Amino acid sequence: MSFGVLPSCDGCGACVRACPRGAIRISVEADTPYEVVGLACNDCGKCAIVCPPGALVPDPRWAACWGRGCPLSSRRFEGWTCTEGYRRCPSCGSALWKAPESDAWFCARCDGTRRVVCPKIRRTVAARGG
Repeated sequence: MSFGVLPSCDGCGACVRACPRGAIRISVEADTPYEVVGLACNDCGKCAIVCPPGALVPDPRWAACWGRGCPLSSRRFEGWTCTEGYRRCPSCGSALWKAPESDAWFCARCDGTRRVVCPKIRRTVAARGG
């Protein structure tokens, strides 16, 4: 899901301090003081809770971690975990996954033995034209 920053953002920085993932940064392309890095956002909503002007709103262009579209919300991947895009494969940039019977993280794309894809990563790659 991620979050978007509305023009009503006053730049107070409360969201930056509240975000446990460091997914909010000073805006580089938007017309607002801050922007949310969708791939780094884990959809916890802590930023929106502390925002005085209520300028952080869900961005429907992003899939929600553990929500609709996320493989981890299906029974097929029950017990699995992923890095939610926070840590990525150094070779291809995909999210890392861990099966319930394993202690090791792996890249499904490079490993090739399991088919699981993070919709956030897929959206980022598509936006870059890759």
